[in-house]
Amino acid sequence: MHLSKKEKQPSKENNLLSSSSKTRSFMRSGSIRSLLVLCMGMVFGQTAFGQDAFREYLDQDGWSIGTTIGIADLWGDVGTKSFTAHYTNSKYTDKVVAMGGLLGRYTIHPCLHVRFSLNYGTLYASDKWNYDAAQHATSQGDDAYQRYARAQNIKDYVMEGTIMFELDPLRMNPESKRANKRSQPFLMLGIGYMHFTPYSTVGDGGTWVRIHELHLEGQGWGGEFPKQFSLWQPVIPLGAGWRWDMGQHLNLGVEWIYRKTFTDYLDGVSNKYVGAAAFGQHMPEQQAQTASLVADKGYYLGLSGPNAPGNMRGNPSNKDAYSTISVTLIYKVPLRTRRWWSL
Repeated sequence: MHLSKKEKQPSKENNLLSSSSKTRSFMRSGSIRSLLVLCMGMVFGQTAFGQDAFREYLDQDGWSIGTTIGIADLWGDVGTKSFTAHYTNSKYTDKVVAMGGLLGRYTIHPCLHVRFSLNYGTLYASDKWNYDAAQHATSQGDDAYQRYARAQNIKDYVMEGTIMFELDPLRMNPESKRANKRSQPFLMLGIGYMHFTPYSTVGDGGTWVRIHELHLEGQGWGGEFPKQFSLWQPVIPLGAGWRWDMGQHLNLGVEWIYRKTFTDYLDGVSNKYVGAAAFGQHMPEQQAQTASLVADKGYYLGLSGPNAPGNMRGNPSNKDAYSTISVTLIYKVPLRTRRWWSL
């Protein structure tokens, strides 16, 4: 069967469909080529970015904002004597506490920043941390046994504000090869002010009471008794850390900050026992009974006899301190318009 000439010739409709199909095919091919070009550009862009990373990562003069969170540790008379025993004793993880807050940072130079921080958290220490060492003590005079038998504990709610200088030592020369790296060490030093509210338990019970008003060592009674301590204290923070730039505006860091204080009552223990009679003379009966149960826990726990007035509870020559091991997340506000140090 043969087609007529009319039948052999494609219709205008068929021509239009064919043309439309070709157009769509061309557009699809063009889209694929464009996508391939974009992908190749991203690959080469990343390579070039890596070769000239300091143009993206170095902090220009301007502001950054961030947050920090981590574990907190108290260093005083209550707890272990050594740094190693503090972290390795079997009781430490029974009550791990935290501190965190907000920060603002102004960059003066890629290697130098001023950091403003506001933090809130909890500090905790316990003489029970000496349990392991006390089990191996050769006599009751050993330091670990004496601390364990004292049976003191402390919990502080702390709010602090600090101003610190941050130094990135490897970015002192912004044009150096090492300054290009994403990861950088840094050092910190500054000043601050803190407020703390100390609590301790009544005997071996689970009731926590504020101890500032209990005058556990006769603070504020006058005469030969020590002065009452202030709940507001200056601090000197110093620390070190490592920071990773995750992009042009974001970095992640790990840091350790140690705060030296000017008080020995952060843990509520510093001077001498005063005895139940002295509490009764200077305080209402109910308050005096509570103070006795808090001040001399070892006796009520059966770990030691009642301490005679004048026996030492702590060491007043060493001031207390606290520290944090934290993770920080910082966002660099994109308002920088110049690099004054490279002019």
